Amino acid sequence: MSGKTARYGTVAALFAIVSLLLLFSWLTLEVDFPAFEYVSEGLARRMVPAEPYADIAGSVARFLWEYRAIDLNSQAFVLVAAVICCLAMLKREEVEA
Repeated sequence: MSGKTARYGTVAALFAIVSLLLLFSWLTLEVDFPAFEYVSEGLARRMVPAEPYADIAGSVARFLWEYRAIDLNSQAFVLVAAVICCLAMLKREEVEA
């Protein structure tokens, strides 16, 4: 690929990205996205009663805070695995003689 093609291709890509960003930002500001416009008002709302399940939130919060070490160890494992995978992708290939 020649230098002109590479340079103009980069400029065209930059122009396309900037114009799409402007278009999407304009759409976000100008077009109204109603969340519940088509919901029927006569729709019966059936919800699970909260009375028999009132202590679930407290139990879940207590479990998360009492066993915080499991959560932290899991996060540390995921981070170490991600670092190892990134290093494996960046490893230089060996040339066979």
